[in-house]
Order: sequence, then structure tokens, then C-alpha cells
Amino acid sequence: MRLRTALAASTAAVAATLALLAAGTTSGVPAAAAGLTARNLPADGKILPVMGQDSDTLSDYKSQVLDNASLNAPQPGAVTLYTNLVEGGSPAPLAGMFSPANWGSGTMDFAKTLSQYPNSGLAVGLYLSDATSGCGNQPLRAIIGRTDADITPQLTQQYRSDIDRMVNQFKSWNRQVFLRIGYEFDGPWNCYNADYYKQAFQYIKGRIDALGATKVATVWQAAAWPLNASPDHPEYDYTVTDPHHLDPWYPGDAYVDYVGLSDFYNSGSLSTQWGCSSYDVDPVTLQNRVLDFARSHGKPAMIAEASPQGYSTSGHTKSCIMRKNPQSTTAATLLSEWYAGYWNWIETNSDVIRVASYINTDWDAQTQWQCADGASAGGTGCSNGYWGDARIQADSTIRDAFLTQLRTCAFVGGTTGTCGGGTTGGTTGGTSGGTTTPPTTPPTTPPTTPPTTPPGGSGFTQGVAAGASGSDTLWFAPAAGASESFVAVHYSLDGGGQLNYMATWNGSAGRWEQPVTVPAGHTLSYYFDYQPTTQTYQNTTPHYTFTG
Repeated sequence: MRLRTALAASTAAVAATLALLAAGTTSGVPAAAAGLTARNLPADGKILPVMGQDSDTLSDYKSQVLDNASLNAPQPGAVTLYTNLVEGGSPAPLAGMFSPANWGSGTMDFAKTLSQYPNSGLAVGLYLSDATSGCGNQPLRAIIGRTDADITPQLTQQYRSDIDRMVNQFKSWNRQVFLRIGYEFDGPWNCYNADYYKQAFQYIKGRIDALGATKVATVWQAAAWPLNASPDHPEYDYTVTDPHHLDPWYPGDAYVDYVGLSDFYNSGSLSTQWGCSSYDVDPVTLQNRVLDFARSHGKPAMIAEASPQGYSTSGHTKSCIMRKNPQSTTAATLLSEWYAGYWNWIETNSDVIRVASYINTDWDAQTQWQCADGASAGGTGCSNGYWGDARIQADSTIRDAFLTQLRTCAFVGGTTGTCGGGTTGGTTGGTSGGTTTPPTTPPTTPPTTPPTTPPGGSGFTQGVAAGASGSDTLWFAPAAGASESFVAVHYSLDGGGQLNYMATWNGSAGRWEQPVTVPAGHTLSYYFDYQPTTQTYQNTTPHYTFTG
């Protein structure tokens, strides 16, 4: 239930910022974040996969993906649903928890979803905003028991009774709960006051502990929204250009289990998603700031919301999110622009990310998120910007690539790749610091002819096409008569950190390609994961080297 009111953005060009991103804005990753502590922390440094974010979406995912035996899809470690705590409003407090509710974002029916996912935990977005009735922060002020004119003792008692009712219901379900208290606290559409928010968070955490709900973990989720907002209301602390923007919002280490964030954009998708508007801080830098905050406090991070906003897996289109103008694209482009960036960012930051939640929703089918062609965010017919269709099962190529990632050892329940205690690399199970240990034996020299045919796989040739000034191309070509659903490239330069990308199909050359830069005298180590269209599982090639 992301009750986001989209903010109008200027249409200034973003070429300079995108150039900076191309040069690399990902923060440096320190040594593995040791001693992370939190309730419900996955074992062995693995990442808990979560799917969401409404009962309708989750029912479809179960019937169309999990119940399809041929896919052998991993069960999600948790599922996402939403409820609210705003007395006197609509929907009623704790909507969905005790009876079904729908406010335009799909049905919330906790009982139904939990019965369909009996072995999964539960991620809950708890909405605490009175943005639709004046932004007075009455829910927060009532929870903390202020004596303001509009806060009676009866109102405070009503809020606190519902908090206890909610916590006791979580406790009765006897499964892991990740409670996102006032999720996207710094999203200006929620108009929270930082001081009231912190105190309300602390009160709710206190009741969780007092009621003995030991399986309920608290999540402090930033919006990572890249625009400054409400500069005339500095008490809301929405100035994201301030590098210390997060500090005034933090309830304290004793109250927070997970530092959460929303992750809708990455370095591969920014030019599409923000191509028609500008931002004040590039989103990747802002997301990395949240992760660095988690590291500095010794807290695990939770990707609480992630979805390829502006893309449609069913319609094969992509558009800027601030003005809907869908353009035709392909599944391969969707994979290379958004999904590859998403998985790579998780792997790069696998020292601290411990939960990753994907929103597998057809946004276009839900009234709250619909946007008319040509409409701008915040305008008539597009109140919340353009979202699209993020269902992985809407395209078999995207579905199979997504499930392949969830099967890796980086994720709870994953078994493919380099498995072992403490492995957390997003796509290949690297070390807890987010890099992959280089092979202990020299890599195999790249074959030229004939094509290699791994057991059970289709033949291929591969290599590196040298270009000018070290601008080269890694390529993978199926043998005659063979074809792949996807090809992933994994490489490192001079034994450094491993990078992982979904290769792009070049029809004219008849091969999958990934640009790389190999300066003269430097050595590239690489290998491929690929899935023939005749299989439902991936193959992995030997390791190869190329010297520039």
C-alpha cells in the first residue's frame, strides 16, 4: 500500500548526471560487515527472498509459478502485505488483517495469503499517515500520547489498543514478521514529522517487546526518493541533498532491527526511468547512502520494495516514470536494463543486504497506480506516476532468469553456484564481502573451434572481440540450431571484484554480447551462465581469460 502522491518534477536534462553514473556511483564496499545482529536474521549470511505485495498478486504467483511443477520455483522466504493504523479514516484501522480490504492496490487478505504460503514469513507495511486529511501527524502524536488539543486520552488509548491487537495477532501467527513501521518515512507523500515519527517507532517497538512477540523484527525503511521536497517545511527533513539527511529520522540502534529502503531504479535503468525529468540526487547514490548508514550502525539491510517501475513485462514496453510514453522493447532489454542492475547491486552490497523483496504486481491493473498515455505524474489520470507491469510470469524469459537468480546459493534455499558457509554473492555465491574468490587453478584458455558442448547443454562458441582503446566485447554464440533464453556474463579484471551482467542479444551478429574495457596488458577472467530454450535450468561454462 504505497500511498504515494507523486511530485511534479522539472523537465531539465539529466545528461550530466547520467554521465556521472556511467563513470560509476556505487559506493565502495568495505570488508564484510561482521557481527550484524537482528531478529529473523538469515543464517550463513544469506538473503531472504520476499514476494509481494497484495493477496491477488500472491495468489496469481502461486497458481502461475509455484504450482507449475516444471518450473521448480523456490518458495519465497516471506510475502508482503499492507495494513494501516489511522483511526477514523478509510480504510479502517488494521485493514486486511482481520477481514479483506481493497483501497485500489489489490486485495489485502492476511488469512487467505498466510494459508496459501504456510511456510513463509510475513513482511508488513504499516501505514501511519494522515496525509489525506491535512498532514497533522495526528496518528503519530496520538501513539506517543501528546496532550495537544486534538489528542484526547481516549484517542491515544484507541491507537494503543490497536497496536497491541496488531502485535498479538502477529504473535499468534507464530511466524517471522518484518514490520515496516511507517514505511518510507522520509517520502514527502507521507508528510511525517521526524521527531514524532521516531517517538512513535520507539513506542511500537516497546510494545512488541513487552508483549513477547519475539519473532517480530522492526524495519526502518527510507524512501530513497531523489527529489528535495517541502523546503518551506524544514521540520519534515526532506532535503535529500543533505548527506546527513537520514540522521534526524533514526529511532536508535535499540529500536531498529533492519535498515530498509525502496529500490525502483538502478544504474542500468535510470536513463529510461528518469529520462524525461531531473532529480536532485541520483538514485543510486541515495540508495548506497542508506546501505552505508546500515553498515555504520551494524544493521542488516532490507530491500523492502523493489520493482522495475516504468517497464511492462507483458506489453514489452518501457517509459519514463514521470510522463507515460511507452516505447516498444524486448525481454532481453528489460533484463539488461533493470534486472541485471538489480541483481548486480545486490551482489555488490551482499555484505549488508539480508532481505530482498520484489513487487510482482501488474500495476496497470490496480486503480491507484493507473496512468493514461501522455499523462504526467501528479496530473489528471496519473496521480502516482507511471508504474507498468512487473510480473515476472508475464514473460517466460524474464520469469526463468528471475527464478535462476533465486536458486543461487546467495539466497535462502538456493543450491546452485558456489555453496558453502557464509556465501552471499548475489548471482554466483561469492564471499560475504560481495566479491567472488578467483579460481585456484589457472582458467581454461578460450576455445576457438569446435564449439564446446557441456553435458546436457547446447553447443556454443565464445570469446572477446578486441576494440579500440581497450573497448572490447565479450560474446557468446549458440551453435547452429541452438538458442538460449538468456546468457549471463561474470567477469573480473586482474583478479578484482566480480561483475555480473545479463548479455544482450545481437541479432545481426547472431550472438550475445556484453561491452567490457580491458586495458593493454591487463587480464580479464570470465565465464557464462546460460539457459538453452530446451531446458528449464541453466548451464555454466568453464572459466576463460583474455589479455588486452
